[in-house]
Amino acid sequence: MVWGRPIRSRDVNLVAAVDVGESKAACLIAHIAPDTEGRRSVEIVGAGLHGAPASERGAPAAAENALRAAVDAAERMAGERVRSVLAAVNGRSLLCRRIGAEVDLVGGRVSQEDVDECLRSGGEAAAADGCVALHAAPIRFLVDGEETSFSPIGLAGAVLTAEILGVGANEATLLNADALIERCGLAIERRYPAPAAAAEAVLIDDEKELGCILIDIGAASAGFAVYERGALVDCGGVRLGGDHITRDIAQIFGTELAHAERVKTLYGSALAGVGDEHKLVDFPQLGDESDIHRVSRAEVSAVITPRLEEILEKAAERLSTRSRCSGVRRVVLTGGGSLLVGARETAERVLKVKARLGRPTPLAGAPDAATAPQFSVCAGLIELAAAARADRTKRPLKLRSPRHAGGLAASVGGWLKDNF
Repeated sequence: MVWGRPIRSRDVNLVAAVDVGESKAACLIAHIAPDTEGRRSVEIVGAGLHGAPASERGAPAAAENALRAAVDAAERMAGERVRSVLAAVNGRSLLCRRIGAEVDLVGGRVSQEDVDECLRSGGEAAAADGCVALHAAPIRFLVDGEETSFSPIGLAGAVLTAEILGVGANEATLLNADALIERCGLAIERRYPAPAAAAEAVLIDDEKELGCILIDIGAASAGFAVYERGALVDCGGVRLGGDHITRDIAQIFGTELAHAERVKTLYGSALAGVGDEHKLVDFPQLGDESDIHRVSRAEVSAVITPRLEEILEKAAERLSTRSRCSGVRRVVLTGGGSLLVGARETAERVLKVKARLGRPTPLAGAPDAATAPQFSVCAGLIELAAAARADRTKRPLKLRSPRHAGGLAASVGGWLKDNF
């Protein structure tokens, strides 16, 4: 049975976003249209989420089935058919570097053309060696060596300098992700770094301005995005996630992965509560379900806590070697792994900063389920698309990539076209 309007062809105001992880695939469909004040209004018309069985996670067939099911559920809710999607690139596949670009000012004042040239030249060098350019965003501008706290256009000077964050991803990783999405009959409209997309949906402006680290804990990895003074200054990920906790439980207590996942979801905690040593959990043993091994919830917590601490510690280590974020005093957790009881308290203890749990800001029309942390990336992709469409009045830039002509690298040109 199809709910909502009869399914029809995709219209120009329809945007679909997908996030494919190891344990699930999520999809949001939205209508984006101008509002009365010239901005862009967003209305969520479809949402879908489908999980992969614990024993099949990571398999291409399981990921494809999950994506098909999530998109189908969103299309049925929306009564719309989508042909292309915004897609997220997992944080563990990202490589970042900062790029400086300078332009001599003709006429003694900064013009829009000068800013465009700085961003263009930096964007062309955005990808590290062996990577495809994915994203380029300005961190700060300087005029004659003096940093500006606002747009430099109109300021007097001789030299404009732009510091740009370039984000790239391994080409083979992107090709494999492309193949997965294309097997589902979809084209990729644009790609964004998953941690940065999640941050758009979860972080508030003041958190970005004052300095914040977002950590998106997924099944196989934990992505992170760092903001300082309102700008994205780093993003990436580590190859540890919630599935590692599940496997620890299964191995230590000798049970099936599916049962370990269920125990983690229902009873798992990174904090041992009062009386947990007297509350028992049953673990059917591998190969003989009639053999029941009973352990206390306190013992389960003793398995979960060290692995969660390791996930956060590894993310902190990666940040300490790549980011100048010593002044960041706040962390926001999102993603399915953030729902684990005690995750916030563990983050505060390990990272020694104030922490909170982040959910995507509710968008118009979104069902309650679409405000869960599992939808953070998709919600952020929709918001980024709305912001890009609201910026159509700016003159487009053409990005030339001598290292990767056409193909995936061309997506950077599209990104700059909509954002600068």
